[in-house]
Amino acid sequence: MKFNFWKKKVKLNNSEENQLVKITSFLESIDNRMVDDIKEILNGDYGLNKKNSNTNIEYFDFELKEDGFGINFYPMDKDNTQLGYKKILPEYPNGFLRDMDLDIDTDNYDFDNDSEMERMDEFYLQLQIKVIDWFNRCWKKAGGLSAKESYLIKVHDSDKSFDLKKQKWINN
Repeated sequence: MKFNFWKKKVKLNNSEENQLVKITSFLESIDNRMVDDIKEILNGDYGLNKKNSNTNIEYFDFELKEDGFGINFYPMDKDNTQLGYKKILPEYPNGFLRDMDLDIDTDNYDFDNDSEMERMDEFYLQLQIKVIDWFNRCWKKAGGLSAKESYLIKVHDSDKSFDLKKQKWINN
């Protein structure tokens, strides 16, 4: 998976690098759980609202929330309207980063220091890359590459999505 538009700008410190290693290890420990959630969706469990039907679906959107890194799933229509909602990994209601106490300690940063803020921003960018890459690996393990429908994953409010079917980044 290529992240050409996300270039590393700032070197992380040892604590931040170690935290990314811990998070990566945690994600690998829940691979099978994520694969199971993806398989449920691929088998038609879309979390549709009662008033909607499968015929209204144009594409599917996984959304990574930045506050805690929870993942939501939305079947979408041609007007980009959410037709339903499904929480992925519901055992982490606040996102795995918060629920597993894996976030960096923001008390260690001086919010008036630009270089520290840039480093913190870089940490979260690198984390987004790791989570989306991990999700894509789980997607492949679940058989997602053979899906006929269009599935995307993105970070909330970002201008790019990763097309899980075509395995490439697209503009929203």
